[in-house]
Amino acid sequence: MREIIEQLNFFSEIGVTHLNLKKSDFPGSLEEIRKEIGDCTRCKLSATRKNIVFGVGSSTADLMFVGEAPGADEDAQGIPFVGRAGQLLTKIVQSIGLSRDQVYIANILKCRPPGNRDPEPEEVDTCEGFLFQQIQVLSPKVMVALGKYAAQPLLRTGMP
Repeated sequence: MREIIEQLNFFSEIGVTHLNLKKSDFPGSLEEIRKEIGDCTRCKLSATRKNIVFGVGSSTADLMFVGEAPGADEDAQGIPFVGRAGQLLTKIVQSIGLSRDQVYIANILKCRPPGNRDPEPEEVDTCEGFLFQQIQVLSPKVMVALGKYAAQPLLRTGMP
């Protein structure tokens, strides 16, 4: 809340007297974001994927994990982190006394890069907005970036 007040004070100081924002400018639910993605063909990954991998978990989660992109198992099932890395993540979540149903898990990219290659900058640019909408709806207290390709868009440090 403090950040919002600081932003509003900044706008006031530079002479802004009102903001013309409509409720429709913001996603209301994870379901609305998934519907907006649809059967996405916004980048070349759509040609090789089997499933869009949106995200799973609690819509009221305080803890969110963000990976870089789906792997082969995730692409096949349409669920993030179900392969070997997902089994490890599940054990980590359980070790802190939670279940996968109590956290939220998503990726920067919603489609698998062929051969599990690193995400390309234009793919991240095309897809990251959906993740940011997910974050906005969830408002998690803690986000854990799983790897550099997940951390860089979240921290705005640029792609390698």
